[in-house]
Order: sequence, then C-alpha cells, then structure tokens
Amino acid sequence: MDKGDFASSSSSGSGKKKKLDSEDPGNDLMDDSADDVEDDFEEDFEEDFEDDVEEDYEEDSEMMESTVTEKGAHKAMAKWFIFAGISPNTMEISAFGKFMKLVKPNLPLSVPSVVNEVLKIHQKRKDKAKKFLKDFQGKITLSFDWLLLGWDWTRDHIKGPILHEDFVCMSAHLIDDNWKVRKLILAYTTDVNTTPENINFYHFRTALQDFEIESKVSTILLPINEDFDEKTIDAIKKRIEEKGNSSISPPVFQLYCCADLFRIMVDNMDSEFRWGLYEDLRMLVSWGRCSPTNWNIKLHNYQRAVDMKNEDAFSKDEVYDDYDKPSDEEWIQLETFCTLVGCIYKVAKELFEEGYATSNVYFHLLAELEGMFNQELADADNDHLRGKAKRMLQMFDKYWKDMFLVLAAACVLDPRFKMKYIEFYCSKKIENGEGFKAEAVLEYLRSLFARYAASEICQKPICPVNTIDSDEEVEDDDDEGEDEDYLDEEREAQKEKEKEDEEKKKHDAYEGFVLFQEFLKFEGSSREFQDSELDSYLKEPVLEWNKEFKALDWWREESQKYPVLSRVARDTLSIPISRPTSYDAYVSDRREPPEFVLSMEPNVANAMMCARSWKGLK
Repeated sequence: MDKGDFASSSSSGSGKKKKLDSEDPGNDLMDDSADDVEDDFEEDFEEDFEDDVEEDYEEDSEMMESTVTEKGAHKAMAKWFIFAGISPNTMEISAFGKFMKLVKPNLPLSVPSVVNEVLKIHQKRKDKAKKFLKDFQGKITLSFDWLLLGWDWTRDHIKGPILHEDFVCMSAHLIDDNWKVRKLILAYTTDVNTTPENINFYHFRTALQDFEIESKVSTILLPINEDFDEKTIDAIKKRIEEKGNSSISPPVFQLYCCADLFRIMVDNMDSEFRWGLYEDLRMLVSWGRCSPTNWNIKLHNYQRAVDMKNEDAFSKDEVYDDYDKPSDEEWIQLETFCTLVGCIYKVAKELFEEGYATSNVYFHLLAELEGMFNQELADADNDHLRGKAKRMLQMFDKYWKDMFLVLAAACVLDPRFKMKYIEFYCSKKIENGEGFKAEAVLEYLRSLFARYAASEICQKPICPVNTIDSDEEVEDDDDEGEDEDYLDEEREAQKEKEKEDEEKKKHDAYEGFVLFQEFLKFEGSSREFQDSELDSYLKEPVLEWNKEFKALDWWREESQKYPVLSRVARDTLSIPISRPTSYDAYVSDRREPPEFVLSMEPNVANAMMCARSWKGLK
C-alpha cells in the first residue's frame, strides 16, 4: 500500500468511548472533578472490589480460613489487580492502607511482593498460552498496534509518575475449536533496545519466536501510515512463510486496519478547517470540551451547528450577534464534512457498535460506503463537495484493492451471500469500467479449499474441546466472570470428546478385512468425481436475509456436513479487519495505553496486560 495516499496531518491524541446519538456527548467530555486520590480510590474500590472480587473472596478456601497467609493475600491481590487493571502501586495510597487495616490489621502490605506474584501468574499463564497455541489446529492473524500517550489534558488527569508514554501491543486473533473469538496479547512492550530501522520487525520476530507460531500465522494486520516499508513487510512475511508448510498454507496476507482508513478519511476532511473554527462553533452551540478526541463526537457537534444554521437560528436570536461565526465558504466546508463523514459513520456504526463483527460483514458494508460516496459525487451541487467526494473515493479505492480478495472470500463464506453478492457487486464495477472479477474470488477459494483438503487433519470436523482451566476458574472466579452456562457446555464437550476417544481405542475388525478395505478405496475414488464441499455449499440456495444472523453459529452447526470447508470458514472469519473495536474505533488519532501501565516497569506492564488476556486457558 502506498502510504502517501493516506497521508494527512493529525495531532496526537486518544479518546473515551462515546455514542454519537447521545443527548449531548460533548458535555460528557468536560474535565473530571478535582477529587483527591483517596476519594478516587474509594470510588474505584466500590465498583471494582465489591462487584468483581467479593464472590471469589467468599469462595476461595484460603480466604475462608481464619488465618490468612501473607503470601496468599499478596497472590489474591495480584489476581485482582491483573483482572481489574489496577497498578500494584495503588497499595501505597493511604485509603488502600486504611481499608486493609480494617480488613486485616496485622497483614503487611508489600508492593514488591505483589509484583512478584504478578510475574509468577504471568509465567504460569504464558506456559498455558504457548501450549494452547501449539495444540491449536487453525490459522492465526498477528496484529501490530502502537499506543501513545497524547494530549496534554489527558496527562493532566493521570495520577502518579509517567515512566513510559508508548507501548506496542502484539496480539494473536483466532477462533478456537468451540467457535469462540479469541484475542491473546502476546507482548505489550516499551523501551525496546534495538535500532529504529529494525524496531517493527523486532516486535513480530519476538512474538513469533516466543510462542513458536510461525507455521500458524496466515495474516498480518497492520496500521495505515506507520513505518512499515516494503522491506520490513517482506522480511516479516518471509520469516513466517519459511517456517510454514507451503503445500498447505497459502502466502501470508498483509491487511490494513479499517478503523485507520475511516480515521484518516475524517482527518483529511477536518484538516482544511482554519485553526479556531471549532472553538467559534463551540461558543455558538455551547458544547463541552474544546477539542473532542473521537471523530464521531466531532461529527455530532458539527452537524448540530449546521442544523442550527439551516434553521436560521443564528439570525433569529440577537444573543448570537456578538459571536464569531463561520464564513459562507466555511459553512460549505462544514456541510461537506457532515455529508461525507456522515456516510462513514453510518457504516462504522454497523461495524463497531453492533457487537463483534467477523470478517464476513465487511465486504457488503464497505461496498455500501463506496456506493454512498459515488451517489454524493453524482448529486454534488458545488465544487467543494465534488472534489472531496472524489478524494474520499481515491482513498477508498486504494484500500479496497489491497483488501478485496480476503474480504470477498469472507463474504462468500456467509451463507446469506455466497457468490451472489460478489457477482452482483462485480457486475456493477464492470458497468463503471472497473476490473474486479468474481472469477478471481472463486479461483482463490478453490485454491484455498484444495490446500485444506490436502491436509489429513482437515478431513475431520472441528470437535469442541475444553479450553478452560477449571481449577483456575474456581481459583479466579472473579477474573472475567465466565458464564456458568458456557462452562457447562465446555464440560459437556470434554465428556463427549473423552467418549469419542474411548470409542476410537476399541478394536475395529473391519480394519483387517482386505476385500472391504479395497471396496472403501474403490468407493472413495468414485467420490473424487463428485462435487467438492465448496461446490455443494455454493449450489445450495442462499439463506434469507437476517441482520441478526451469526456466521460462526451456522458453521459450527454445519461442520459435520462440511468438515473441510468449515475449517476454511473458521480461519477466514477469524481475520480481524479492524484492530480497535466498539467506540475505540472512533478515536481521532492514535489510541492511548491504559493509565495504569504508565507508571509500571516494562516487565510488570507486559505481565499484567498479557496475563489478563490469557486467563482461563487450559
């Protein structure tokens, strides 16, 4: 990808999670109250400790004993801090000390002891994570995310010293054998000792080596406008492909974050406004913080001002006479911003606010965005809107060409679409003189299916397995609040697997029947001329449209019918097209690391972030 096509000016920053359709999201961004540290801790304690720790505190056998050991207490604190995202340095706050004296007067508080327990928990869970990934028989997407502490007003609200301002998060994305989406943080690092030109390759190489997953990575997800030159990307892909089985694994795909595309498009629109315009509008319309950090909030505020202008509110009321107002040209710019960014928001809302979006939903929604831009271009009544619509389409097309094949394949593996939507879309592109081919998508899927079909393990349906450590669940009942029904399903699945294993161990006399074994080979050769699973799947009618349809649930139910194709579907649908999800995807610039890691040593921050994501692995 030519990063120059996406280059745009922006300032460092991050944002909180806000809804566009809230009553007045701008006011929600007002400065936090100036409560002192003790009051803040007591408020956090009421929410985190009572809700997340009380049940475990009652059930843990150590805590039920009349005498609580010092080591046991420090271990319990370490687990709580990891889950809740609380720095062990919190123990040095006087309010925490007062509380602990009430609970256990003779229990000494030691930050180093709790940190030591955090590191032990991290190592224990890392061993489980490595085993989980080693035993996993599917494909993984490896993502890179650079988080940076940005705006001054954010810094002003951070309590305690800031030892580190940026972190790199390396994550593995997959769908496990129970068809559950998983994101495992493999490394959360800062202050890496290597040369600048090798820094990005270093993070990938370290994650691959530490967890020995080179043969399992099928895709790398990269940010747009970072220092990933072609040389670095080629080195990463070569490292992965050399370790993989080339007869089974296709070449590694490099994909780019959809949320980054939206952010850069919005920034391109916003960068043309004069400095001070936002403040003038803020005074006119009376919203909260001077500069919002989420672009959906900015869109809401701009749209509010444009609506008031269209209602002639600023002329009807003399109270506005003394305020600075945008010029006629600036109102056109604002209206253009609201029109085009409004299109982006309609699609982003479906992708990021409706729960976890697997990759099958991206193709038709992004195609819809392209259609909206084209319609706005056709209907444009001024040169400014026309020029901006063309620029948005140029940026979109550059991204679309890099992502088309993977997104189209995922769309085909959605039984509501199959090849029908791809054929429909490509026919529209041909009418416009563009060269996206449905045949290329089908050829790619056939090639991918053939690679999976050549693997012996892929001939068997995906069997649910117990990936949850029941001992750790009892010990850490509060850590992630695992649903009891889900645990029951896991246990039932384990029993079924054990039963199947027992059946397999029984001697099968048919294995010694020579004539019968020859018949099986004869029958198998005749089936080679029948339709493949992919052909059978594509020949069946598409499902009736249902927005609430869950592709993963469907493929889990159909995995017995399509043992090979269901594995293709699982690995394709597991590809995360966006690194941030939910309201984090609206951040105007780079996302920020969580506050609690800023004051910790690098190894402790890494231990807490990773251990939290590995919790419960068997």
